[in-house]
This record gives sequence, structure tokens and C-alpha cells, in this order.
Amino acid sequence: MSFAIITDSTSDLSKDLREQYGIDYCKMEFSLGDKTFRASLDWDEISFSDFYGSMRKGERYKTVQVPVKTFDEKFREHLSKGEDVLYIACSSGLSGSVKTAVVLASELKSSFPDRKIVCIDSLISGLGQGSMAIKAAQMRDEGKSLEETSSWIEEHKLFFNQYGTVESLDYLKAAGRVTASSAFFGNLFSVKPILISDLEGHNLAVKKVKGRKSSFDELAQMTAKYIENPLEQTIYIGHADDEAAANVVSEKIKELIPGASTSLYVIGPIVGASVGPGTIIVFYYGKHKKEQLNGN
Repeated sequence: MSFAIITDSTSDLSKDLREQYGIDYCKMEFSLGDKTFRASLDWDEISFSDFYGSMRKGERYKTVQVPVKTFDEKFREHLSKGEDVLYIACSSGLSGSVKTAVVLASELKSSFPDRKIVCIDSLISGLGQGSMAIKAAQMRDEGKSLEETSSWIEEHKLFFNQYGTVESLDYLKAAGRVTASSAFFGNLFSVKPILISDLEGHNLAVKKVKGRKSSFDELAQMTAKYIENPLEQTIYIGHADDEAAANVVSEKIKELIPGASTSLYVIGPIVGASVGPGTIIVFYYGKHKKEQLNGN
């Protein structure tokens, strides 16, 4: 491989996808009380059912960005092999990891003067971020250079989109991921928010619908409205321990987009700690986010 592609724990890439596309990742951390876990996307230290089950019982997890030591070890691992590095980071609107990586990349220049580290602020998380890494891997496998690949991702990152709904905005509010006013209207009786990732990479509640079933309809309808070339991509549907709900959304999308390919996955621990159990998020490549913001 001409260069290494690295993401972090918010990319939610499964082991199969990471192995298929040759993608590595840096682990963030999360904690419950005095116990700290490494945020493995393979749920090595805690099962997703125990994780979300404890949240349903009222437990709240605290999350930590990628530690400097983790970045240093991972970057050095690939640089020492003679590989350049493309790091596709969680949105700077949600995590400080990309800032840490940029500082470290500058410091590593003296030790690896012939190598390059490019850090991209994805302005999204979840499989939106993960999909950028997959696209980068495809471009690398086609023979594109680090510069060509990183430039394309930078120019097109606002076309990687999400629509999501949560059972409660309390988790996002507690984590500082939405405003208090958004949390208030979202938690009105039977009202479910529809969230997108905005131009600055923040989670923005752009609509409110009555009831969970209606929120699923809205996710499918908005995906069908804003997706580009739907039969040439995989539509990823993440769920926070509610596979049945994800299947409902998948079927609704397929009704609106005959022949569409969907893939379901469990939302990882870092994103999950912020959005809470029962969350459903749809990721796809579509129209520019400006159109979504203007059209809602």
C-alpha cells in the first residue's frame, strides 16, 4: 500500500470492512465510574448489549478523545514501515482528536522527514466518517496518490451525509452535542427529532415529527430525496441496540429506492455514549449539505 489510512473509534467500521479495505484506527476511551475502557469497534472489553443495557438502566458513560500516546504509537507504526499516513478524523465539532493529531504530525516530521501525515477533519462521525475512509481506500487501490486522495476527500466531505433520530435528546444534551433548546423541543411528548450533521460538523435537530414510526418514515424519505446514485453505493443504517427498528428503516428505504443496498451495524461505544440506546442513523453519499439545510 502506498499510504496508510487511519480513522478512529467514531468511524464505526466493522472488522470485516477494516480488513477488506485495509483501514486502521486509533482507539478512543470511555469510562463508567472508575473503570476505563478502550473504545474497540469489536466490543472487546464490553458487549454492546451490556453497554446499551446499562444505559437503559440510567448509567452514563464519559468519553475521551484519542490519547496522544495512542496517536504517537499508531502513526509511528506506519511511518516506520515507510508508509505515509492519511488520518480521517471525527468531526472537530464533536471531538478534539483532529487537533491533537495535527500537532503530533508536525512534531513527527523531525523523526520521519521523508514521510507525510495528512489529517482531514471529516465534519461527521459514524459510517459517514467510515465511508470517507472506504472511499480513500478504493482510490488508493486504484493507484491514486496520497495527495490526490486527500484532496478529493477534502473537496467532497460535505456530500457524505446522515439522517438520524434518537429516543431522547438527553444524551446529546449531556454530552454537549446539541443545544439545550434543541433538547427541549425534542423531548416534548411523543415528538421525535430528525438530526443531521451540519456544515461545521455539529449535530443539528432540523425537524420534529410525531412518534417513532413517523421518524422512521422521515429518515427513509429524506434519504431517498437527497441521495445521489443510490444503486452505486451501500446505505449504512446504524442502530444503538435496536436491530428491529433498523430493519424497519431499511425496508422503507428499499420501498422508496428499489434495488437499494443497505447494511446494518451496531453503533460503536463513542457515538453510542453520546446518542443513547434506540438511536437510528442513516449514512449515504448524496447532495451537498447546504441543500439539506435549506430544504428542511
